[in-house]
Amino acid sequence: MIVIKTKDFEMVQSSRTGPFFNLSLLTKVNFGKENEREEMKLVSYGLPFEVCMKQIVDIQMQKQTGNMTAREYIERYKVVVNDISQLITYVDKVIEHDHE
Repeated sequence: MIVIKTKDFEMVQSSRTGPFFNLSLLTKVNFGKENEREEMKLVSYGLPFEVCMKQIVDIQMQKQTGNMTAREYIERYKVVVNDISQLITYVDKVIEHDHE
């Protein structure tokens, strides 16, 4: 199973052989209240890898501020894509079944 995870998001492969991922994002819960906190929230099921990556890159690019040229934007975009693409890890999970 493939898991791609940072402090801001998590992508988990939907099945062992499929090319689809479930996407979770770090979100604020109870915003503005005394018990406000951040936690991972599942936002999409069964997305193709490319769609997940695009959403994550778009979110990271929204954090960019200030004026920039098209060239500067593309360069920053490349950096974000490169940073995210280096996060891929393979996780082996043993699934135990109860045979009662």
